[in-house]
Amino acid sequence: MEMMRPTLEVPVDSLESAILAAPFATRLELCDDLSSEGWTPKSSLIERVRATVATHLVAMIRPRFADSPLTLTAESFIATKRVMDASTQEIKSAAAAGANSVAIGLLQADGHVDMNACGELAELARSLKLEVAFLRTFDLLVNRARGMRDISALGMKRVVTAGVLGWDAGISTLEQRIDVLRNDATNAATQANTNSLQATTNSRSQLAAANAASTTRMNSDAATKNSVARAPVEIVPGGGVRASNAAQFMSVSPHLHASCRRNGVIHLQELQQLQAIITANS
Repeated sequence: MEMMRPTLEVPVDSLESAILAAPFATRLELCDDLSSEGWTPKSSLIERVRATVATHLVAMIRPRFADSPLTLTAESFIATKRVMDASTQEIKSAAAAGANSVAIGLLQADGHVDMNACGELAELARSLKLEVAFLRTFDLLVNRARGMRDISALGMKRVVTAGVLGWDAGISTLEQRIDVLRNDATNAATQANTNSLQATTNSRSQLAAANAASTTRMNSDAATKNSVARAPVEIVPGGGVRASNAAQFMSVSPHLHASCRRNGVIHLQELQQLQAIITANS
């Protein structure tokens, strides 16, 4: 089996931070106001960063309004019409400004993934040639196994998660978080296999029906496309990931999400140390 290349995703909310992080990061997650866990970045920020660095850019899609709640609960990520309208426009703007990916994470009030809303936004993003990832709102789900099935079905490329229930990563020990993340990775792999088998079964059924009806080669080719296997959703540990604990997280996944901040400011030494740990463990 081919080894996965380690990746480091660094969230940034300014051009200066992006320039500092870019030499060390595989991806930059662009957002606004990291102090409140981030919102959709302005198009002007995406454009300026794109004009300055060649790094893969992820645009967080989390619309902010004057009355947006600052609480980090499932109810704060519900897909109202206003949120959907704004998200749709923000995805289009992100693509036009030079983003490579978007990260979405709309939920239902009952703590499950909003499949309709996320499906609609993911379809739009892919039509604009953007990768689609799932936000750390995954940690607000009441059932992680179901959540993994849902985001796998949506075709998410990756998901950022702290391996906890809720937003406070400090409620669990590092060992407990590692166990949860390992279980997430197992569920992701299992679901990818299930999806692949189902796609193959569906494709064979469609091909048999097409052949029986003597339909065109075009229809047969279209059916065959559905049998393409998807890779498992990439588990990207985040929430307090530092050089001091990166090796433990990498025992579960080669992909990390780290702000590399000290006292609220992105720190060059933390970036350097984290890169050294990733290199040593790859």
